[in-house]
Amino acid sequence: MTTAADPFAALEAEAAKQAVAEAAAKRLATARAKLILGRDAKSAFFATLALRLTSEVDWACGTMATDGRVLAYDPRFVTGLSPDELVGVLAHEVMHNALAHPFRRGARDPARWNEACDLAVNPLLLAAGFVLPASRFVPGEGTYAALPAGKSADEYYARLAEPPATGGPGGAGAESPRGDGGGPDPGGCGGVTEPAAGSPAAREQTAAAWQVAVVQAEQVAKGRGELPAGIARTVEAVRRPPVDWRAVLRAFVSATACNDYAWARPNRRFLWQGLYLPGLRSEELGDVVIAVDTSGSVGPTELAVFAGAVDDVLSAFDCVATVLYHDTEVQGVQTWRSGDGPLVLAPVGGGGTAHACVFDWLDRAGVSPACVVCLTDLETRFPDRPPGVPVLWAVVGDNTSPPPFGTSVRVTAG
Repeated sequence: MTTAADPFAALEAEAAKQAVAEAAAKRLATARAKLILGRDAKSAFFATLALRLTSEVDWACGTMATDGRVLAYDPRFVTGLSPDELVGVLAHEVMHNALAHPFRRGARDPARWNEACDLAVNPLLLAAGFVLPASRFVPGEGTYAALPAGKSADEYYARLAEPPATGGPGGAGAESPRGDGGGPDPGGCGGVTEPAAGSPAAREQTAAAWQVAVVQAEQVAKGRGELPAGIARTVEAVRRPPVDWRAVLRAFVSATACNDYAWARPNRRFLWQGLYLPGLRSEELGDVVIAVDTSGSVGPTELAVFAGAVDDVLSAFDCVATVLYHDTEVQGVQTWRSGDGPLVLAPVGGGGTAHACVFDWLDRAGVSPACVVCLTDLETRFPDRPPGVPVLWAVVGDNTSPPPFGTSVRVTAG
């Protein structure tokens, strides 16, 4: 006899389900209380933010999920975690909201976005002393051995191949819980979902509210000491979001050019497509030099994104771009003109990095550019003296040390 045909069995099953739900609610309340009663800055920070989320049972979500307002959870998942793991997963969901992960997915694949978000969040939590389930994803381990730590979710998303990898730090093969209703959670630590309702403006408002809440939580935490270094850096990034590096690039290059439109000088960016549009007068622009660090830290994703941004800027002018590929010496030279079509970067070389060779090459070649843009991770040896030309350092990676001269801006793939 099936459960559906046996009313007593159905009642017993429902009672068992209710018992699991009640046990999960108590365990979740205990985990929050542990944060609230904690005496350190870390506990105060996460407790303040965790209280912003309304807990709701969702048997279909598989693990946990947050959309910036609700903390949905599968009671079976909650009761299967150790007390320390449950605190860690709660902190994991808080960090997703602190970094606006539920609001920034856009058209990206949900499972792959969750995977990328976990790779950004989990190292911060582990370094801060939290315990996470064994299925958690961490850069530098197992399937992700080749991924560097310290990247944003946007950068990890760009680096990940489809379909999303599964399995814990030991590598692929282990099935991780995935939710059918609350959203995919490849890492089994709790996922992110887009807000269920509301206009884009309302979502932006919720994201802004979390930004304010993070700063307020930091103030509360200061009364109990210092936050762990990684969490403190995250708070600083939330407080001061990165500038639009493309806008900085445009302003840097355009500052050396005359910006009057004229039909007599058509926009060469579109000539190869058969379109005749007015261009910018650029008698003062001259040559632009693009120096590309080929040490290996600048990957194909960064190259493609950077090339597209440079192409958007330079193709508006009647100009020539000289691309220098270098490690400790200039290994290749590429010339690109405004009418050549999209700029494609094809680096040669490798090994260490030094930028003195770039400016030495300019002296030997007799090139006096209007400006120099250097794509690099800043792990380099700088020239002994500043060159007599404006320099923009387009920085990839985690190096936050300021260059000894020029202007710097961080390049992101998102």
